[in-house]
Amino acid sequence: MFVAAVVVAIVYTTARLWPDVQHTLASLAWPALLVSLLAVLAGLGAQTMAWRAALTDLGHRVGVSTAAQIYLIGLLAKYLPGSLWSFVLQMELGKRANVSRSRAFLAGMVALALSTTAALVLGVFGLPVLFKAGPLITVLVLTLAPVALVCAHPRVLTWLTQRFLAVTRRPALETPFTWRGVGLVTGWSAIAWVCFGVHLWLLANAAAAPGFGGLVRCVAAFALALTAGIFAFLSPSGLGVREAIITAALLPYTSPGVALGIALASRVIFTVGDLVAAGLAALSGLRARSARRAAPADQATVPVVVSGGGGEG
Repeated sequence: MFVAAVVVAIVYTTARLWPDVQHTLASLAWPALLVSLLAVLAGLGAQTMAWRAALTDLGHRVGVSTAAQIYLIGLLAKYLPGSLWSFVLQMELGKRANVSRSRAFLAGMVALALSTTAALVLGVFGLPVLFKAGPLITVLVLTLAPVALVCAHPRVLTWLTQRFLAVTRRPALETPFTWRGVGLVTGWSAIAWVCFGVHLWLLANAAAAPGFGGLVRCVAAFALALTAGIFAFLSPSGLGVREAIITAALLPYTSPGVALGIALASRVIFTVGDLVAAGLAALSGLRARSARRAAPADQATVPVVVSGGGGEG
């Protein structure tokens, strides 16, 4: 039922946007669309690595394939109203991979917090080109970025996490967060934001964001837009909030209609990227499951010699 609800939400969102985005997509060259989609997939891969790094720093190491199955498939739940559904689905998928629900949820929260920090820092670099689009954005970024950086310090992050676990009556952290763990999560998140910004720039380069300045604008705008969309929890996948920020960032270069069309086209391509990434993750999980089922049959027909004590046959 949950999967059906996610599918219905994705289909409804895409169908709702299609009349407004059809003309924009038709006007773009297919190589730009394809590379833009590949940039989205690369960004989703980097986000997966950020989530895996957060889980590793919490003391639970999983393989890249397993992390992709938990994170990317769970990410589809963001299309339902309410930002917590992705965490719920990731918790359930993590449980099947022997990761406790509380640690899977905590990994998602830490990854989100450090991803927001990376987004705000990138937003600072983009302020010269974003100021004209929205002075309020500039004020918010300059106010929140220093706070986020302080909270990202391993000692502060550990203290905040321990207080959260105490309030929710969950087991405390066995070990504090490390500089290496925080650095990996933040670094992978920054790579993801750059990939997503390149995705937007490829769509907007021809008409709305030319040159290097346009690339900087797109990276900063997309990082801030997607982060704002996450916290607009009543809107499925930040629908409306994200487009408003992207449109405002592109307005100095083009008309409102073209800017909105590019923002909506980005939404559709991003949805396709989410589906493709989750599908590839699910396929890898099915293959691994089939291999495990086939293993006993193979072992039954091939003699196995175990020497020494304490080993597994």
